[in-house]
Amino acid sequence: MRKKKITFRVLGIVLLIIIGVVIVFSSYTIIRPGHRGVVIMLGRVERNVLGEGFHLIIPPIVRRVVEVDVRTKKLEVVTEAASSDLQAIQVTGVLNYHLDPQNVGKLYQEVGLDYESIIIVPALQEAIKAATAQFRIERILIERARIKKLIQDTLTERLAVNHIIVDEFSLANVEFSEEFNKAIERKQVAEQAALQKQYELQAAQKEVEISLARAEGQKKAAVIAAQGRAEARKIEAQAEAEALRMIAEQLRSNPALIQYEWATKLAPSVTTVLLPSNQGIILNADTLLKAGGSVGTSGAGSEVETSSTGSTESGGE
Repeated sequence: MRKKKITFRVLGIVLLIIIGVVIVFSSYTIIRPGHRGVVIMLGRVERNVLGEGFHLIIPPIVRRVVEVDVRTKKLEVVTEAASSDLQAIQVTGVLNYHLDPQNVGKLYQEVGLDYESIIIVPALQEAIKAATAQFRIERILIERARIKKLIQDTLTERLAVNHIIVDEFSLANVEFSEEFNKAIERKQVAEQAALQKQYELQAAQKEVEISLARAEGQKKAAVIAAQGRAEARKIEAQAEAEALRMIAEQLRSNPALIQYEWATKLAPSVTTVLLPSNQGIILNADTLLKAGGSVGTSGAGSEVETSSTGSTESGGE
């Protein structure tokens, strides 16, 4: 009997140890990095949220932990939308978001773990449609940054109610209908043709401007040349007038100079000799003109002889 009692006692101790080990191993949890633990006790979500690391869960049977990822996630959604003029477009939106670490328990309690398809996707589609409906089809790409901001602001406000924080929204792609793409292509072709015509017109206008500038330059050059010639003629005339004035003054002061100039203009066959004026010799112009010979001097140069006629004239005062 005594041995049986000892055996039962040993078995009881061993059983207690096993139960203790089971309790210990089932009463702790480790929350991974980037996650939070939602504690549920008998079907009720506790307010306390477990952070990263090791945690004891006591009592282990009535309490359990649901691990929730709070890292940033990427969600890509393709949405059929329309512009303000009812043109169909297809928008690809990319949303980066994460859960509020302090309120994952409320999110789990209110929505559950399928919050992406229940909350985020519908909100994202509605925000995209509401934003694109404010712009005409031809303004969609031009106002892309503004549309992106509208969508992001709408999502930030709406998802914050469900403890979801928006990090960034991006318009990954915008596709238009086939009809609109063809219309855009036709418009671009027309614009290119118009630009070509405008370029040709500008080139023609430039050629005209160049021709006008060249003609104007030639005109100015001709005017300057004419002015130069006129100025040269004026200077020449003034020089001639000055020369004539000086000649007239010389003639007035020396009348005999006329006879000298007249004599030097005779025929090449006539030879003239200048005699001193105090000799009283007067040259007969008719005799000199008729003379075909040479004119000599005799004595002290008091007479002029014409060899062709053989006559000599002399005179005195």
